[in-house]
Amino acid sequence: MTNVPIVLPSHDRVDAMSAFERAGGQTNREKLGRNFLELREQAHETMRAEEDMRLRENCKPTEEELYMGAFVEWLEPQVRSAVIEMNRKGYATQSSGFHGADCAIQTIDGLFTIDQETKGVLQQMGVDVWRGAEIGTPKNKLVTLLRFRAKDASIDRIKDRWDAVAAVLPKKTFPAGIRPICDRAEIFREEYAPDHPSLETARVRYFDYLTTAAKV
Repeated sequence: MTNVPIVLPSHDRVDAMSAFERAGGQTNREKLGRNFLELREQAHETMRAEEDMRLRENCKPTEEELYMGAFVEWLEPQVRSAVIEMNRKGYATQSSGFHGADCAIQTIDGLFTIDQETKGVLQQMGVDVWRGAEIGTPKNKLVTLLRFRAKDASIDRIKDRWDAVAAVLPKKTFPAGIRPICDRAEIFREEYAPDHPSLETARVRYFDYLTTAAKV
């Protein structure tokens, strides 16, 4: 018996092809998602080793780390140099790195502002600049979140993008006595540098400065 191929009507062939394409696209997205999850775990495994070595050899934070509220070893490798550079330029970061369950999304947020011109430059680079209602806190005008979706599960390529972001940010200037500081800096100091003078006054001054500036 000869097998006779069945020819689908044209619209049925299109529907069938669309189903195959959708299935293939879903498989690719799932694979990419797993790649990013694995990348995050690899990064965190490296960070744990770095943290263990740091705490064994030198558990005293530098002045820069005190104001960041974190050891540099706590920063994920793809954002580490960018976060350090941002803080040096006057952008007090809070959290950064792989975002939640969707690890392709990369974020850096903190108590800082981005001017409109720089926001436009960042958006042209494919970076979202969110505040207030955009991050689910309509009344909070102090926290800014930078984010983008990485295309490749590669620490080096993601790092290049974050380094480019930090490079285009203009250096900020502040009134005398005001220095950008992480909101949890005092908690970090109490645990890892109890002999260092309190940073609470510096934190309050910076917070008050941002609050006043947001009203202008």
